[in-house]
Amino acid sequence: MVNLPHYRLNVFSNADFPENIFEDKSGSFYRVSPNELYAKALKESSALSPKFSSKANEIIGNMKRILDDLEKERYSIGTLVANTDLKRISNLKNVYAALDACVVKFDSYEAERKELAALIARMGPATRKNDSFYKAFVGPYNEYLQDLHQMFNLLRLENTAEAVKAGQPLLKSAKKLSKELEDVEIGKLTKPQGLVVDELKMVLRKQISNLEKFISNPTPPEEYELYGSSYYFYNIQLAGTTNKYGTGVVDRGNEWIKANGGNYIYGFERPHFYKVIRPAAIQEEEKKVAVEHAPEVDENRKVVVDKEKSISIDVEKLLIEVYDNQEFDHDTISLKFNGEWILQKQLITKEPIRIYLPLVKGQDNYLILYADNLGTIPPNTCAIRWVNEKGKYNEVVLTSDYNTSEMIVIRRK
Repeated sequence: MVNLPHYRLNVFSNADFPENIFEDKSGSFYRVSPNELYAKALKESSALSPKFSSKANEIIGNMKRILDDLEKERYSIGTLVANTDLKRISNLKNVYAALDACVVKFDSYEAERKELAALIARMGPATRKNDSFYKAFVGPYNEYLQDLHQMFNLLRLENTAEAVKAGQPLLKSAKKLSKELEDVEIGKLTKPQGLVVDELKMVLRKQISNLEKFISNPTPPEEYELYGSSYYFYNIQLAGTTNKYGTGVVDRGNEWIKANGGNYIYGFERPHFYKVIRPAAIQEEEKKVAVEHAPEVDENRKVVVDKEKSISIDVEKLLIEVYDNQEFDHDTISLKFNGEWILQKQLITKEPIRIYLPLVKGQDNYLILYADNLGTIPPNTCAIRWVNEKGKYNEVVLTSDYNTSEMIVIRRK
């Protein structure tokens, strides 16, 4: 999402959250933090057969790495916005390239979630259809979950017309589940069990109401028009009544299964899908794709190249991290990529600035370091750390002064 001065939906900033929300040491966001669940899953995976445990651990490891990287992106983008002149179109392009990279990561996380869901379905216990709790809740709950995820899938593809059609079977299974819950005799339950059922019934009624409104009129509220009806209904209405926040149906449904002690597979929540809206000026600027020949002189300084520092990679956008790899001495730098400034007069510290470079395929791309000052310890040095297509980090150190600017040659395979 994007906030504009006249179009502000998000009132939060990095200052409102811990550095990694998934650790949640304060207990403010989760009953059990995702990182605790991750450690528990690894520990208890020994109870599974090796053919399932090794694959499950691989998938959840991938999911954790994506989440950790998204947290780094959140802080990096915040730093970029706070410390660069956003009136410069080149700086704005950097921000939007970083936001685009988050879209890719959200998509990658969803792909891992789907793979994990399929794996868990294969290794689940045999269905005991004569079990009274299965007939009263688990069976209708599973039918509801199947329709729910079909609805999520269509909304995520932003296929609003098909999503409206899918809303009908979901509405039917949600009402069936709601009816089964109304038949639960609250008086025979413990107080915690009764609370779970009451919360489950309440949020399910809210979701049913949201569904009915969406089916009859999928037009989003005015403030979400830029994002579209599928985005609004998926993230605000459906995820808001499915996930833990809002005390969602899946969260409470899983808790009801747990409270009954049955050996059943829990339902999956759905991560939000992430969408970036670009101002018209950025859209027009990004249509301009041009790669200059490597200059021998730039800004009246000799350009030097160390072929050992060249990069060859098969990615559309290369993630680089720019930071001071030595003692902090107030070095200020500018970076030029393919003839355009991507950083200007930027103070570099140990805290990396993350930038995504859109690489032109089959051509050499050029990244040039320009020293704006020499700091207190000349010459001006800057570390460029980059991630290859396998997710591995590599690093080069560039050196520049008032007479020379060092350049990296980057070739997209």
